[in-house]
Amino acid sequence: MHRGAETGQSGNGGKYRGGTRFALVLIAFVGVLAYYNSLTVPFLLDDYSSIVRNGVITDLGAFLSGAGYRYNPRRFIGYLTIALNYRMGGLDITGYHLFNLGIHLSCGWLVYALGMATFRTPFFAQHSGPAGNPGGKDSAGRGATTAPGSRDHRLIALFAALLFIAHPIQTQAVTYVIQRLASLCTLFYLLSLVLYAAARLLGDRSKGRILTVSLYLASLASALLAMETKEIAFTLPLAVLLYEVMFFRISALKRLLLLAPVLLTALVVPVTLLGVGKPLTQMLAELAQRTRVDSTLPRLHYLYTQFRVLVTYLRLLVFPAGQNLDYDYPVYRSLLAPPVLLSLFTLLAILGAALYLIRATGKVAPAGAGGSPGLRPELRLVSFGILWFFLTLSVESSLIPIADPIFEHRLYLATPGVFLALASLLFCCTQALPRRPVVVGAGLVVAVLAVLTVARNAVWRDSVELARDTVAKSPGKARPHYNLAEALSKAGWIEESLKEAALAARLDPSKAEPYALMGLIHLASGQNREAARELSRAVALVPNYLAARSLFGDALAGERMWPEALEQYRAALKLNPGDPDTYNKVGLVHFVSGQPREAADYFASALRLSPGNTVYRSNFDRARLELTARGSRRLSPSLTLPPRRRDFPIPS
Repeated sequence: MHRGAETGQSGNGGKYRGGTRFALVLIAFVGVLAYYNSLTVPFLLDDYSSIVRNGVITDLGAFLSGAGYRYNPRRFIGYLTIALNYRMGGLDITGYHLFNLGIHLSCGWLVYALGMATFRTPFFAQHSGPAGNPGGKDSAGRGATTAPGSRDHRLIALFAALLFIAHPIQTQAVTYVIQRLASLCTLFYLLSLVLYAAARLLGDRSKGRILTVSLYLASLASALLAMETKEIAFTLPLAVLLYEVMFFRISALKRLLLLAPVLLTALVVPVTLLGVGKPLTQMLAELAQRTRVDSTLPRLHYLYTQFRVLVTYLRLLVFPAGQNLDYDYPVYRSLLAPPVLLSLFTLLAILGAALYLIRATGKVAPAGAGGSPGLRPELRLVSFGILWFFLTLSVESSLIPIADPIFEHRLYLATPGVFLALASLLFCCTQALPRRPVVVGAGLVVAVLAVLTVARNAVWRDSVELARDTVAKSPGKARPHYNLAEALSKAGWIEESLKEAALAARLDPSKAEPYALMGLIHLASGQNREAARELSRAVALVPNYLAARSLFGDALAGERMWPEALEQYRAALKLNPGDPDTYNKVGLVHFVSGQPREAADYFASALRLSPGNTVYRSNFDRARLELTARGSRRLSPSLTLPPRRRDFPIPS
């Protein structure tokens, strides 16, 4: 009977395959229901710099020829998918969201596959039900073991996948387009582990040796893709090592030989960050610099803060209330601060429980061995999920200071392990209950989470509403007020936009963006003097702020302050010598200042950069007519026209 159960699991198994098909369809169905209202969410915030104004992704051929890798070698694969999106549909937002949703559904399927593969590993196989009783139940119907591939194991894997798909904490990684870097990296991360598990389950049986090697190589390829999508994949080799040690049995030498290629993939991220062929001292200096992301916060202070952040993440997973796009999170500068100490003790208790479960489940009596069965073997998956949580968050929640200590999309990679742990814990805690009410209760939990996801996506659908939601939850932080001001400006709420931008400037006077936004609003309203005042503050704070320089020149030109405007335009040209519009503006200043020869030179430069622009052509012709009227057609040789290029940087 036990042999028959195994055959039914993978071979006979109209039932098994049918169950798998049902699970995959249900996962997709729940995912589509939860995210159907996200397909029209507009580009937001970092989407503009990474997608809308990113000239690198607009030419797929140039991207693949090297421009894409030079742009961001650490995230080449992620930006390649953005370039493919642009190639297929330009800036049509629906295509980007469909791609993100496809990634999310695929990750959900992989969570299910990982759960099912894990229950077929040697660790669970040795605890399968006794012969003649593949379900593992005793006469009371509550046995201590469960056969691999049994209904309960399928329910655990399915519930974990549905939690992953439906939980609202995932919205930032799925609905916020550019955060596909996190979800796509998770896809390759999970795929690599699932393929590795599949290869290990096949083993080196003669009939399946070619397939085993193919799966193993595919796992390595997926690991490399993850490494080139986002740096959080650095932990993948350790995740594979953890999985191998916890669920497989093999000699130390064979394990070393098997894992060596996987562990070597960990070099991809540091090599991409630092390059090769440099002196050791230089590499160490660069490593210290590159393991700090836009932050001067001391590493220990960031670590203390992360103890509290990890507890916040756990709270959001269990009780997803008060989700926030931009948390105003306090920085803790002492290990002895009560919130830090309490969080540290909580995390140590959870980690201690995981280590205890590893040891305790390792002593569970195998099926048919007699004696007390002890703890349920499914608790081994609980300990694995806890360790997965700490491991996958270790890149962004440890000693690498990042400007923002907390973001919800960072949880995406951590959630597969967490939800497998929660699903297994639910099964273990309800083993004495009939299955039907447990399944119904689990289904209700998934339904509630899906409804919360729909509600959260409804907030994301309107940029003003999302910004207001963020301001309401982080009223003392400057950036949410600036983002609200920008959203209000685009929506035409000018007065309210100015108030929010002014508030952002008061909350953080060191940031130039609020001043630049106020300057832009005043300029659009014809208030050149007010615009010049605000824009002067912006360029004083950030001298290489290209957009502010150009706008400052516009405001000064509006006040007929020609020399001052010319100074700002020339500063803008130094920052971006490939912008034809700035050449045209310089030409206009010269023209209205009575210098048609210099004006013609700059108009000619603008035309060289943008030959089809009728405005530049008209201005050039006007300058030549003026020169003709003055009796001179010769252009000044003092200006060398730049050659035509295709890869000019896009103004920020």
